[in-house]
Amino acid sequence: MYQVARREFFNPSIFSPYFLLLIVLLVGLATYLAHQLLFVGSGIYYLYLLMIIQVTPFLIQFGKQKFNFIGFTLFNHFFCFSVPKYNQVKDLLPHGDIYPESVWAIKELINCSIIMAACYYVFRTFVFYSFVEREKYQLLTLSRVQLFVVALYVLGMPVIIDYLPSWALIFHFAAVAADMVLLMCAHSPENERMSKILRIGVFISAVLYFIKTGMLTMVGNLAGYLFIASCLRRQYRILFIPVVLTLLGSAIQVVKAPYRNAIFSNPTLGYEDRLTVLGGLLYSHYVDDAEVAEEDENNPDGHERRDVGDSLLHGFSRLGDDSLERVMTWTPSLVPFWEGSSYESIPYLFIPRVLWHDKPSRHIWNKFGRTYGILSEDDVSTSVAINYFAEGYMNFGIMGMYVVAVIMGFLIAGTERLSYYFLGGYFYFTFMAFLMPVMAYASDLGSVIQSIMIVSAVLFLFRKQFQKMALKDDYS
Repeated sequence: MYQVARREFFNPSIFSPYFLLLIVLLVGLATYLAHQLLFVGSGIYYLYLLMIIQVTPFLIQFGKQKFNFIGFTLFNHFFCFSVPKYNQVKDLLPHGDIYPESVWAIKELINCSIIMAACYYVFRTFVFYSFVEREKYQLLTLSRVQLFVVALYVLGMPVIIDYLPSWALIFHFAAVAADMVLLMCAHSPENERMSKILRIGVFISAVLYFIKTGMLTMVGNLAGYLFIASCLRRQYRILFIPVVLTLLGSAIQVVKAPYRNAIFSNPTLGYEDRLTVLGGLLYSHYVDDAEVAEEDENNPDGHERRDVGDSLLHGFSRLGDDSLERVMTWTPSLVPFWEGSSYESIPYLFIPRVLWHDKPSRHIWNKFGRTYGILSEDDVSTSVAINYFAEGYMNFGIMGMYVVAVIMGFLIAGTERLSYYFLGGYFYFTFMAFLMPVMAYASDLGSVIQSIMIVSAVLFLFRKQFQKMALKDDYS
């Protein structure tokens, strides 16, 4: 019988010097920002305050090595809104303050973040409270056959997608995501070399998916999965991998649109030709543009000078979501309140389309893009993501945002509890699998609920197999 490697989380006392230093630093930063807001009033300090609010739960959990869903959720908001927003407005700071529309959105996001976090802890403590003793997180065990089958599905994803009907794609992506998480949150005794090779194959599959479709979704998801897994399992030496993936995605983001136009206009291009197109676009942007800017210092033709660092920051900024700012600026002065129309399909999400062939479809993303000037009026196919706080304001104004914040606090707490009850214990796999649907920032409320349902359905189909993979030892 093999010996299972297991170690308990490092859990320092709240009176340890490192933890106390962290608290002192956070309190000091909050005090400084409060002083600046009272006596200086610059809008950028509201963004700094939002950043502190978003990272504080994660930093405290990181210090105690006890993570929960709200910590990762707010930390993801930090990367998806606050950091890109700072990259967008930093050029304004030497000459003046950030735009009033941005400050207004940031202030309301501060309120919504506090409400959501407070409701999460209230619901988690009083509604979903249980007498379950806090256990150590466990790994699932994969046999050689299971390891190969799970990895094969992820590796074959770029090919499988061509043969699936449109209605099955959402379940396909949920299954792929679950398999990717499983490969990172399971071990296979005596098959570790094979496991490492297959994990490398997952990286290749994510890159091939982008080359084929022009979508960075799988690369971004993979970076997020690795970051969460490294934090949960305390394997911080692999944190450089999600950093590299983020830099790679930021570098490609600035040429993604012309690349997608090129491959969509010529769908018969093979992988080699597509790589050539992508390489040419990257070379043109990062090498040719730099040489032109260097040779022409006066820039008479209006050529935008941008070094590699600025280009990466620009690409990272484009990964952010500005729907809240746009919605608050346009509604109701230019666009009337939607009065709940974007929520009409939520009651029907629980009914499978197999049982209701004429079930109303959700098409708010294209309508949102055209209504708020992001898309042209004749573009009836492109979808534009909208944040659930922005959706709340779009429908019912400020109170709509606050109600959505309360609902999200409930959903995050309830989904975290579901991750425990699914296998009757704390497992890395269920923690990550159920975390991903509620952690997203650029997602509307209906999509969050639908993602929770789909993940639950996909995992429930294979629950017996997961129960067999669960280690039955003294930690179970």
